[in-house]
Amino acid sequence: MTSQANPWRTRFAALPDHRQGLLAVLLAAGMWSTGGLFIKWVSLDAMGVTMWRALFAGVTIGIVSGAGFGVLRRSNRFEWGVALSYALMLLFFVVATKLTTAANAIFLQYTAPLHTLWLSRLFLDERPRRLDLICLATAFGGMALFFVGRLDAADTWGNLAALTSGLAFATFFTLLRRPECKAETRPRSMVLGSIVLAATALACNVATGAGESFRPGAGDMAGLLFLGVVQIGLAYVVFSFGIARIRALEAGLIGMLEPVLNPVWVFLALGEQPGRWAIAGGAIIVAAVLVRAVVSDRGKPGAVEAIPIG
Repeated sequence: MTSQANPWRTRFAALPDHRQGLLAVLLAAGMWSTGGLFIKWVSLDAMGVTMWRALFAGVTIGIVSGAGFGVLRRSNRFEWGVALSYALMLLFFVVATKLTTAANAIFLQYTAPLHTLWLSRLFLDERPRRLDLICLATAFGGMALFFVGRLDAADTWGNLAALTSGLAFATFFTLLRRPECKAETRPRSMVLGSIVLAATALACNVATGAGESFRPGAGDMAGLLFLGVVQIGLAYVVFSFGIARIRALEAGLIGMLEPVLNPVWVFLALGEQPGRWAIAGGAIIVAAVLVRAVVSDRGKPGAVEAIPIG
């Protein structure tokens, strides 16, 4: 008896590479955005969440991609660079959320597309187009409205940590577009980064005597599993597929949907209603991303060469 091919998979495979990339990064942003809800659900502190989430994410990426767990022996310098940018992005975001407000941390992390402008020009020879700059400026205007009244300039160290996370995020985007980033490089680097991050968080938990981090309850463990498997693990597998097919700046702009969707899930699950400014800002960001995606998708086919996934 012959098995019938999945019609959705067949339709997706028939799409142009660029459109596949747009949809994949959009899906990844949606999965990232569930983090706010599930971090609220879990009662562990930030380093406890980081430790378990990184552990589960590394296992998920290793299994789904077949990367295996001998990455410490096999990884080259480039893969270590990707891994460290991935680990620093997640670690400094956690540090930022401990030292400043969540609004500051999210807003400043999403300065990443600004860094992507010069990084992609310097290392990828991807020149920003006028539409890129217009949509990026519009999206940042929406971000400013989204967080109006919630930003605090006084939290210097937390703000610096969030900015560092944004730079690491942009570096991660850029490195995944490099020609050296082969089919096996992306998952191996993310497994390696997860190991580094989990080990760092483990050391912090041991040093601070946070014993409760090692004994999560059933409800907490369910939330941690979701965060590691779906919100980080599967999300970055999907993202690595997408970033190979679209420009780094496009990926950064689509990623700005994450802070917009984050309060949507919290509202649907917990009833926390976002303010009017947040709704207006979110609508502007969505409009900017949609315009950029639609216009770029109607552009010349093959404008972005897809990097083979494997």
